[in-house]
Amino acid sequence: MTEVCTLPLTTTEKPSWRYVTELSDLVAIFETGVQVCIWRRKIDPAIETYLKYLNESGEAQEMEVLTSSIQPKLGCLPEKCGRASLVDDLSFLSEIMQELLGCDEIGMRFACLKHAMCPGWHFDRLGIRLVCTYQGPGTQWLDDQGIDRYDLGSNQTSNSAFIQSNPGEIVLLKGSLWQGNETFGVIHRSPELEPNATLRALATLDPLWRD
Repeated sequence: MTEVCTLPLTTTEKPSWRYVTELSDLVAIFETGVQVCIWRRKIDPAIETYLKYLNESGEAQEMEVLTSSIQPKLGCLPEKCGRASLVDDLSFLSEIMQELLGCDEIGMRFACLKHAMCPGWHFDRLGIRLVCTYQGPGTQWLDDQGIDRYDLGSNQTSNSAFIQSNPGEIVLLKGSLWQGNETFGVIHRSPELEPNATLRALATLDPLWRD
């Protein structure tokens, strides 16, 4: 059986991943060898209220490009109490990425799903991605990042211990296209949902640079 690591709040460091207690400490993701950086925070109760409406509305997905002057529109989502709080929080996540990476534009995807988007262990061929799960099980990543990346479907991978983020946490995942990280990139996956579970609501944000 696969082991899930549960960590006390006092645990702040592992060789390949780092929990931080201050927003400004997310810069730890730039350190060599750090593949994941997580900032623990709580979700605005108004957002949790809004997500209850979304559970009744069914699956939805919104993709937008954000800047410092453009807030998310979330045109496919209903106008209900708490929607403005969700928009504000997504704008906050965009600001974090812009400040960290010095980019003017952010590609944002917000999704409410009843299935796992990427259920198999994998690493992303990109620089850095921010993931925030608002509702449902959070992103999972392997405790051992030294596993053979050309055989991620092996029994060794399947039986490896993993860590799982909690709702509201800001998770930075470093990919293999980050400079000096060509042979790495955090090994992670989307969690499977139980039958009849509430929708998994999450946001992913990627920096964009125009040539």
